[in-house]
Amino acid sequence: MVIRRFEMIDLLLGGSPCQGFSFAGKQLNFFDPRSKLFFDYVKALEILKPKYFLLENVKMKKEYEDVITQHLGVKPIEINSALVSAQDRKRLYWTNIPNVTQPEDKKLVLKHIVEPEINKKDFDITEKMKQKKPGTLAYEKAWKNVRSLNEKSKTLLTGQSISNSGATNIKYSDSKYYKPTPIEAERLQTLPDNYTAIGVIDGKEISISNTQRYKMIGNGWTVDVIAHILSFIPEKYLHTVVSLFDGISCGQVALERAGKIYNRYYASEIDKYAIAVTQKNYPHTMQLGDVTKIDWESFKDRLNLIQKVS
Repeated sequence: MVIRRFEMIDLLLGGSPCQGFSFAGKQLNFFDPRSKLFFDYVKALEILKPKYFLLENVKMKKEYEDVITQHLGVKPIEINSALVSAQDRKRLYWTNIPNVTQPEDKKLVLKHIVEPEINKKDFDITEKMKQKKPGTLAYEKAWKNVRSLNEKSKTLLTGQSISNSGATNIKYSDSKYYKPTPIEAERLQTLPDNYTAIGVIDGKEISISNTQRYKMIGNGWTVDVIAHILSFIPEKYLHTVVSLFDGISCGQVALERAGKIYNRYYASEIDKYAIAVTQKNYPHTMQLGDVTKIDWESFKDRLNLIQKVS
């Protein structure tokens, strides 16, 4: 009798928190506790030894980028989500998936993704824009955030207050301005409409507030960029996928769009609303909890399949 042991982790995904690296943040780099989570990804990569891996992060100082490159052993590919969506969003992708190229430019702008004005009464910010006093920082930020329907949105962050650095104030005309609806934010990230509207906690459906929806969408991936990268995986069938900092499982949406079929999807996430959205859309997702508390050796041992061949 022969005993074979199979390690079946085909793909490790991750988008470690970027606030410590981002040019939009304070550039606290690896001393920021959130950015230190990158090393939890490295630990998982070293122990799990997946066939393929993908790590996403923001544009950052070259010295920080080089540290990540050194640990992962591959140089990043820079892709702007503007190629596949109506959002300007430059991101770096480290992967060993072979032969990844730039996606085709779909030439999308805001007019292609906005909802009809009749649906946007609660998102009308015209009066709020007018109330900003010239010469104030709030006025400067609000008007700096304006984009016309023939332009791309700014990079989505985690809020859409009109003076927020991650806001896009959409100009419909000289006299009408709206902030993006949650559905429009989903479209900017190429998510399905209302993907984040409902969650499941303890088996019960809950409505997700707009505040939480903006937050989780802004923290997510542009799905069509990830799907494009994953489409270069030669295999159609993947046994086990592990996703760290999984958020709302944009990775699963991307796998489906890339035409990949997977058996198991393990997710590490701590935000209860993000987990709720994942469990609503992908109820078979196996949640692992806090990435800093996972024993990867034990996890790998549980996954090892022992097949007896006589």
